[in-house]
Amino acid sequence: MRMKRNILRDTLLLTVIQMLLDGLSLVLNVFMTAKLGTEAIGILTLTATFFRLASVTASGNVFLCASRFLSEELGKRQRDPGRVFGYCMGVSLLLSFVTAGMITLFAPWCSTRFLGSADLIQPIRVMAAALPLLTVAACMKGWFNACCRAGTCAAADGIEFLVRAACMAGTVLLLRPAAHAELCMMTAVSSIAGAGAMLLFLLCRLPSCRASRTGHVSITLWRYLRLAVPVMLGSALTSLLSSANDALVPMTLRQAGNSTAEAFSQFGIFEAIIIPTLFFPSTILCSLAGILVTETARESAAGRRSRITALTEKTVRQTIVFAVFVTAMLLCFGNELGELLGGGAVAGRMIRLLAPVVPFIYLEIVLESIIKGIGAQAFSSLNYLCEYVIRISIVLICIPLMGFYGIVLSYYASNVCGNLSRLVLVIRRTGMRPEPVKLIGIPLFAAVFAVQLTSLLFVLLHVSPGGRIAAMLLYALTACMLYLLVQRELFRLYGMLPAANMQQTVQKAV
Repeated sequence: MRMKRNILRDTLLLTVIQMLLDGLSLVLNVFMTAKLGTEAIGILTLTATFFRLASVTASGNVFLCASRFLSEELGKRQRDPGRVFGYCMGVSLLLSFVTAGMITLFAPWCSTRFLGSADLIQPIRVMAAALPLLTVAACMKGWFNACCRAGTCAAADGIEFLVRAACMAGTVLLLRPAAHAELCMMTAVSSIAGAGAMLLFLLCRLPSCRASRTGHVSITLWRYLRLAVPVMLGSALTSLLSSANDALVPMTLRQAGNSTAEAFSQFGIFEAIIIPTLFFPSTILCSLAGILVTETARESAAGRRSRITALTEKTVRQTIVFAVFVTAMLLCFGNELGELLGGGAVAGRMIRLLAPVVPFIYLEIVLESIIKGIGAQAFSSLNYLCEYVIRISIVLICIPLMGFYGIVLSYYASNVCGNLSRLVLVIRRTGMRPEPVKLIGIPLFAAVFAVQLTSLLFVLLHVSPGGRIAAMLLYALTACMLYLLVQRELFRLYGMLPAANMQQTVQKAV
C-alpha cells in the first residue's frame, strides 16, 4: 500500500471538504439561533461541551494516539502496524466502557452540578451509552489518517456532520424542543446517529486500506501505555479545563448582573457566532494539522531532523502570512459579519475586538501538531494547564467586573502567553531559525498596504464595501491579490539582501 503523502494535495483536499463542512456548520448555527433563540443555543453549547469532555476522556483521544503511533510504526522497516492498531483499540475501548459506566452511575450528580438541571439524567445516560461507539469510530479514523488516506477521513467527517446536522435540523423543525432535557436529548441522539454513520462508512472502506507486516512490532503493550498515557491525560486535562471554562462563563455573567436567560444568550452568541467566525478561515490549518502529526512523527522516527526543520519553518511562516490577512479582513468587516450571522452589534464588536488575537489562535493549531509529532506531549499538557489557569482566573475575576469584555481579556491573555511558549519550544526542538522580518514585518506591511490601496480604489470607484456580500467579497479578493503580490516581491527582495551584502563584503576585502 502507498504510504508516501503529498502534503499539498492532501491539505487542499481536506481544506475544500472541511471548509464546506464548517460553512454548513455556521449556517446550521444561524438557523438554530433563529429558530430556538440565543438562550437555547447557549444551553446546547454547554451540553455539547459536556459531551465532548466525556468522549475525549472515554477514548483517551484515540484518534491522536492511533495517528501518531501508527505513523511511527509505518515509518520503520521492521513493523507490525496491525498489532499497534490492536493496542489502540483495546486500551481505548476498555477506557470507554469504564468511563461510560462511571457517567451512568453518577448521572444525577453530573446533571445537577455540571449542567445545572435535575432533568438531564436520562440524556446523560444516553450520551454515556454512545461512548464506545464514538471510540471505535475515532480509532478507525486514526488508522486511515496514519495510512495517508486523507480522502477517506474527509469523507467520514462529511458523513458524520451531514447525518448529525440533518437529525438536529429535523428535530428543530418537527418538534421544536424548548426544555433543557429535550435540547440535551437532541444533542445526544444526533451525535449517536452521526457517529454510527461514520463508523459504518469506515468499516466498508477498511478492506481497501491494509498495511503490511514486515517483522516484529517495534513497541510492546507496556511501552505503548507509557507513551500513550501522557497523551490521554493531556487530552483529558485539556478537555476538562475547557469544559470548566465554558461552564464558568454563564455563571460569571450572572454575577455581572445578567439574568440566567441573558447569561445563556450572551454565551450562545459567543460560542455559536463569534468563535465559529474567528475559526472558520482556519480550516486549511486544521486540515494541515492532522497531516503534520503523522508527518513529523514519521520523520522523527526515521531520524530526519533536517526535514522536520524545513517543514516547521515553512508551516509557521505560511500560517502567520495567512493569519495576518484574516485579521485584516475581520477588522474591516467584523461589524457586517456580526449582523449578517444574526449576532447583532454585540457580535460584530466582539469579532473586531478579538481579531488581533487570531494569529496566536492559528499558530496554536500548527504548533500543537508539531509538538505532538515530535513527542513533546508532556510540555503540551503542562502548557495547556498554565493556559487554562490564566483563562479561568481572568474569567472568575474580570467577567463579574467587566461583563462580556472579560471573555475578550481571557482570550488575549491565555492565547498570547500559551502560544509564545509553544513557539519557543518548537524553535528549540526543531532547529527552526526565526527571522522577525520574514515572520512578522513583511506580512504586516503587505496587509496594511493592501487594505489601504484597496480602500482607496473603492473610494475612487464610489463603491461601498460594507453591507453587501458581493461588495465585501470583491474587496477581500482585491486585497488578497494585492497582499500576495506585495508580499512576494518583498520576500524576493529580502532574499536577495544576504547575497548582495556578501558580494559587497568580498569586493571590499579584495
